[in-house]
Amino acid sequence: MNKPFIGLPLCRWQLTDRDIGWFHLVGEKYISAVTGYGAFPLMIPAFGDELDMDTVLDSVSGIMFGGSLSNVHPSTYGDAHPGLGLADKPRDATVLRLMRACIERGIPFLGICRGVQEMNVLYGGTLHREVHAVEGRLDHREVKDVPDDVAYGPMHNVTLSEGGVLHTLLGERQIKVNSLHGQGIDRLGEGLQVEAVAEDGQIEAVSVIGAKAFAVGVQWHPEYRYWEKADYNALLAAFHQAAREYQAKKVENCREAAVA
Repeated sequence: MNKPFIGLPLCRWQLTDRDIGWFHLVGEKYISAVTGYGAFPLMIPAFGDELDMDTVLDSVSGIMFGGSLSNVHPSTYGDAHPGLGLADKPRDATVLRLMRACIERGIPFLGICRGVQEMNVLYGGTLHREVHAVEGRLDHREVKDVPDDVAYGPMHNVTLSEGGVLHTLLGERQIKVNSLHGQGIDRLGEGLQVEAVAEDGQIEAVSVIGAKAFAVGVQWHPEYRYWEKADYNALLAAFHQAAREYQAKKVENCREAAVA
């Protein structure tokens, strides 16, 4: 069997003042979190409504919706106030289409950081645009001017929902995770189940209720040096296992169609 293709949606940023100065980008750590499990990363450009959705969906066995320096644009969840920080409307438009299609087709996916926020917006939820400004919340933002292993090191505990996908997968009720986000889930989207909550009450992970396949999002970054932390590795391994199972079903369906 060939390697599963794992889709990685790209961000679209203008890095120069020229008309041709647009770049489609993804963090290398997400690529490593695909190749490290024996899969092949398939880059998905942020073409929005112009994306050839059928070609993408027919090719992949899973999609990893990774983090980004940009924030989900507030217009996607009904907030009319100007955005905070870097926005990326092409990515918003692309990812929201892709996620909806994955859910409909039963294609496994994992949302990381921005990805879990995109999940919540897709299901009609809203976001705190500055979690640290919410009364009673911790400052979840990245610690600046420190080495990567400190910035991405464990920062706070999260409690996993009893009987949820993550609790069942990890066998723990509490784990310690890193924290590098300014925005976060406010009102939970209808159709999502809370999978983890931080010690300050901030929702840190969700899953799609009744999903046909693996459909989980986490606010932390399990892709960072996942081989050093058992729960990060277990989460990514479960996603990749779901992708391999999806690929096997695709291969079997093709064989049956050829015989018929």
